[in-house]
Amino acid sequence: MSEKKIRLLDTRALPASANMALDNIILEEVSSGYSPATFRFLQFDRMAALVGYNQDTNLEIRTDFCQAHNIDVNRRITGGGAILFQPSALGWEIFSATGVPPFTGPYEKVLERICSTAAEGLSRMGIDAQFRPRNDIEVNGRKISGTGGAFISGAMMFQGTVLIENETELFLKALRVPVEKLKKREIESLMERICFLNDIVKSPVNVDDLKEVFVEEFSGNLGLNFYPDQLTDREDMRLRNELTFYSSPDWIYSHSRPKIEGDSLRSISQSEGGTIRVHLWMGPGGKRIRQALITGDFFAIPQRLCFDLEAFLVGVPLDRDRIKDRVMTFFRSVGGQICGVDPERVAEAVAEASDRLKLVSSNFSLPEVNELFFINVSPDAIKNQSARWLLLPYCSKNLDCDFREREGCSECGACEIGYFFQLARRFNLEPLTIQSFEHLIDTLHAKSSSDSGLYIGSCCEAFYSKHRLEMEAVPVPGVLVNLDSTTCYDLGKGTDAYKGKFDNKTFLNIELLEKTIRLINGSTTSM
Repeated sequence: MSEKKIRLLDTRALPASANMALDNIILEEVSSGYSPATFRFLQFDRMAALVGYNQDTNLEIRTDFCQAHNIDVNRRITGGGAILFQPSALGWEIFSATGVPPFTGPYEKVLERICSTAAEGLSRMGIDAQFRPRNDIEVNGRKISGTGGAFISGAMMFQGTVLIENETELFLKALRVPVEKLKKREIESLMERICFLNDIVKSPVNVDDLKEVFVEEFSGNLGLNFYPDQLTDREDMRLRNELTFYSSPDWIYSHSRPKIEGDSLRSISQSEGGTIRVHLWMGPGGKRIRQALITGDFFAIPQRLCFDLEAFLVGVPLDRDRIKDRVMTFFRSVGGQICGVDPERVAEAVAEASDRLKLVSSNFSLPEVNELFFINVSPDAIKNQSARWLLLPYCSKNLDCDFREREGCSECGACEIGYFFQLARRFNLEPLTIQSFEHLIDTLHAKSSSDSGLYIGSCCEAFYSKHRLEMEAVPVPGVLVNLDSTTCYDLGKGTDAYKGKFDNKTFLNIELLEKTIRLINGSTTSM
């Protein structure tokens, strides 16, 4: 294998804003030919909560907690989910032109080749690290390193992060994403999903030793000939000039919902490639898209793909067929991709947001429609359905209730559950309390095998996002109303809630839940 000369940069510990600025500066300088191919070690001078390039900061980071605990908040130029980068952690990055080593061949092959090399380097520390598609490095099924890439014209950056010191509690408190991604079929607690290097090696890791291992492994496996160097004068000047921008709200919150734009039509969906959130703002008269926002924890190629798609949607009529056709035309014309997400799924996600317009009327406001989640049924079709069951979450029962950990309700009047049991019967609904996620799925399977009908229920948005695909796999339609309170996911207790052990009380959105019941079963009431 012929060797490729590559600059070795060790910029040591820097603030989050400087590190994010350098990522973009070096990538652009390599792309333009002013800087050589580069391998950089990435470290932070204090804890930093970083969202992926396409994410909404407010949805993924507990910003109040971070501010109170001196944790930087910033945005990466790579896609993927939010991470907490500790001062003890070590990042590594490769910048190079595409089409030449190590960035030759399809992206999936590049990813596998580089991640496998990093895994071999970690294994030299006395552990058995393995690459796990799509982009993780694991030890015995537990994530120890996440990776990701960013593309611009003619160049690419690929990076990875190694978790070293165990600070699980801070992960849970600073980030919203990790807990919301947990599923029983994968793991039942955060500690069963991720691991830290110092917990699994015989003696604490010296970061400088780990750097040497990575240099040797990348050199041997990828044919990279490292030579130590510094930032170029151009890079150093750009860093001084651009540092203010990378610490500004314009960068950190650049994919956040604009407060001045008013209410939007929204959708949230899951796929193998990650979560996709869509916001559509209506133009005058409510007939066309005035502005679009597409966020999520996915990887997009090229980096600005979502910005371009959002611009391509402006002016399109708020009609599902016209929207889907527009999205498909965009992907055919630009040749980009959201990794792991078919263009058809992206088109469907955008169309789902527009579908909510059909429910906006004198009975439902736009904010109310956005608090409804639909399973196996479109918004305009629920008026033609008859609801058979009302499913209520156990976490809305009082903590001292005798029925907190078992099905049913005494209808004592101490909480809103009893009121909805009575209301359900008046509207010909069978009221049920759901005690865990497994109980929910068992209940849905039981109802799907009985007479046809629709269920009405209540859950938080995080639960809907995480479990939508599993609920849709059961062939029974449903409408879920968002909870009107802090949930287990906000409090970092998603795993407990999964098993029916959440120890806080949530509150039903009484007005909207009742309005939904009356809309669907109002004509069948026995009142």
